[in-house]
Amino acid sequence: MDVFTASILLILILLPLLGFYFRQSWLKPPLPPSPSSGLPLIGHLHLLGKLPHQSFQALAEKHGPIFSLRFGFRHAVVISSTDLAKEVLRVHDATFASRPSNVGLDIGFYKYFMGGAPYGDLWKQLRRLYSVELLTSKRIDSFLPLRLEELSLMLSGLARAHERNEAVDMRNLLTCFTFNTITRILMNKRYFQHQGEELHGIDSSEASVFKAILVELSETALQFRISALLPSYLRWIDWSVYWIRRLHAKQDQFLQKIIDEHKNEKNTSTSSKDIMDMMLGLLAEDPRGEDIVKAAMTELVSGGTDTSATVIEWALAEILHRAPRVLDKAHDELDAVVGRSRMVDEADLPRLPYLQAIIKENFRLHPPAPLLVPHMPTHESNLAGYRVLGGTTTFVNVYAIGRDPALWDEPLEFRPERFLGSSMDVKGQDFELLPFGSGRRACPGMGLGLRTVQLALANLIHGFHWSAAEENALEEAGGAVIWVKTPLKAMASPRLPVEVLAWS
Repeated sequence: MDVFTASILLILILLPLLGFYFRQSWLKPPLPPSPSSGLPLIGHLHLLGKLPHQSFQALAEKHGPIFSLRFGFRHAVVISSTDLAKEVLRVHDATFASRPSNVGLDIGFYKYFMGGAPYGDLWKQLRRLYSVELLTSKRIDSFLPLRLEELSLMLSGLARAHERNEAVDMRNLLTCFTFNTITRILMNKRYFQHQGEELHGIDSSEASVFKAILVELSETALQFRISALLPSYLRWIDWSVYWIRRLHAKQDQFLQKIIDEHKNEKNTSTSSKDIMDMMLGLLAEDPRGEDIVKAAMTELVSGGTDTSATVIEWALAEILHRAPRVLDKAHDELDAVVGRSRMVDEADLPRLPYLQAIIKENFRLHPPAPLLVPHMPTHESNLAGYRVLGGTTTFVNVYAIGRDPALWDEPLEFRPERFLGSSMDVKGQDFELLPFGSGRRACPGMGLGLRTVQLALANLIHGFHWSAAEENALEEAGGAVIWVKTPLKAMASPRLPVEVLAWS
């Protein structure tokens, strides 16, 4: 066979194969649209800015409700509509139920971070532990006296500040309240005291270090790292991992000390056991037990402190600086339902529709985690006619959805009235309002978080007249949680007798 004949035969063999390949390529759905401004190596990293949720919102206005980005070797998709959020979180829930790998979170959470674990057996075990044992409605009910006590101490602190004619740093007050509440539930320990509060035997120095470590761990772990620009075999170059390990060593020392204290205690009364006691008992035979307990303590303290505090701070900031009429309407409702002879109890909350509307409106404008925790499809999927590759980091921009003018009239206005008469809720069934996510990866602490926010905000409004102590532009500051950039300073004067505020 001469060369010419062999070439013809080779072409005849290759043509069908090439045709099949190109036909398959053409038949596949396209990838989501992507900004054309990607750069070599870093991709679209330069488009993020300090507040990625705002950058993503601006990109969605240009490229549509689904678009793709590249960060080094990693691909991402951003979702900014209710229909597509429903596709990701409900219709294709199982496909998108995994999480992108994050070495920083693996270190800081002992590889047992339920919120960030890949979808699989470990996640299912941890989810069962949280939902069946630790954070049931009955369990949360059992801690109500403790939660009321911390709330009373916070309200008494506000009354003392009024006596001294002092403005209150609401962020400091609220984080003190939420941190004490969660650590008492978890570890039966109270670490911080409010202004003017006389408590003995409390050493907040270690807890201050622990809290600072948790904040820094979360911020560092969630920041973009150089390892994302590198292939997996070169990710050891990432210097930030060594810094995270140093923080983690201090975190571990703090938690190990508390675990040892709990193990040495001889209290056998089941009724007085805290969550750490329960976990140590449940996991006593598990060789991973102590690490799982430490991971849970880290996750619940991180998730139960700053998120609840920032939600309450944003609500008060919006009311005092942009919508003072809301305070009058809330006072009228509270006086009619609760009266002025007692504080608001949890049983009152379902009968306070305007208060619930304030909370929903606040979650709409200021979701504490505006991009949720990123999802990741385990295999290739199809969204809105576009192909999403397996392993793509998938962001759901609930911040953009909450401010979409196609969904909300005057979306930037703080108007709780929009929720009156509406059955829309924040628990993951209504995709216009998703502060806790939805589906199998919804926030496991939603029940405790909602109760903390509702009861605290109701009593802060019911117990006091409020005014802003200084101007505040209400700008956002980025991080794992989105705070008011300038902490809210406020003046509070009691509108109920002081003995009522003290819950006596």
